[in-house]
Amino acid sequence: MTDQIPGDKLSEEARREAFRDELRLTTENGAGRIVGRISKKVLWGGVGVLAVLGLGGQAVEHYFGNLGLPTSTGPTTTFTAPTTTPSQVSTTTTVSAASADAAFIGLKLIGTAQAPAFTLTDQHGHPYGTHQASGRVTLITFFNKNCNDICPVLGAELKLLLSDLANNASRINIIIVNTDPFSYGASANPLALTQTGLSAYSNVHFLTGPLASLNSIWKSYGIEVKVGVNANQVAHNSVIYFANSTSGLVGFAKPFAAQNANGSFSLSNANIARFAEGLHYETVSLNQ
Repeated sequence: MTDQIPGDKLSEEARREAFRDELRLTTENGAGRIVGRISKKVLWGGVGVLAVLGLGGQAVEHYFGNLGLPTSTGPTTTFTAPTTTPSQVSTTTTVSAASADAAFIGLKLIGTAQAPAFTLTDQHGHPYGTHQASGRVTLITFFNKNCNDICPVLGAELKLLLSDLANNASRINIIIVNTDPFSYGASANPLALTQTGLSAYSNVHFLTGPLASLNSIWKSYGIEVKVGVNANQVAHNSVIYFANSTSGLVGFAKPFAAQNANGSFSLSNANIARFAEGLHYETVSLNQ
C-alpha cells in the first residue's frame, strides 16, 4: 500500500481523507484512531476517540468493560477540544512548514491548564509522575506494556523525535502510561521500551501501577479503555499531550496507524518520519 502524504494546508476533513486508505476505513467517525485488539465489529460498536480532557475537577465518562470495576450511570460530560490548528489560522495562501507539520499530527492547542497530577512506578521501580517531570517540557502518552497496540508505531515516532533533538533530547521528558488492564505489574524491561528502543533513553519513563490508579489517570486524561470478553480484546484511544515546563497542558497530537487482519499496527517510514517532525516542531517551540 502506498501512503498518501497530505498537502501543506489541511482541514480536519482533508486530513481524515488523506489517511482513509491507510486506516482502511470506508466511513470516518473518528474510530480509525482507536488502537487495540478488539475486532473492527466491536470497535465500530461503540469505542469513540476522546480528544478531550477531564480538567478542573471534571472527567470524561470512562468505560471499564467487564473488569469488575463500577461504571458511572450518570450522564456523560464530554468536553469539546478546540478545533483550530495553526494551519487554519493563516490568512494567506502560503502555509509554513510548521503549520503543515501541525496539521499532519492533528495538533490541537488547548491553553495552559495544569496537567492532572499523578505518580506511578517507572521501569526502575521508582515513583515518577507529573511532579518529577516538572521543570522540563514533557510529552505524556499512553500505550500497552507489552507493546501489542499502537506501541510499535508511536514508539518509533518518539525514538525518532529524540534522535532529531540530538543534544537537546535531554531537555525533555517522555512519560508513557500503561493502558493494559491485564498486565500492569512493574517491570524493569517492559516491551514498550525494549521493543521500541526507547529503553536507551534515561528521560523516557514507562509508568504503571495499581489498576485503580491507572483507571483514575485514564479518566483524567480522556483515555477510554475498553475490554471484550477475552483478555486479548483491549482497545483504547491514542493521544500525545504536550506539557510545558510548569506542567501546563498546551496541546495534544493524535497518533494514527493502519491495522491489519491480525490486529498489528503499522505505518510507513515516511509517515513515521513526518509525524516525528511534527512532534519535533512543537517540542522545540515549547523549549524556546
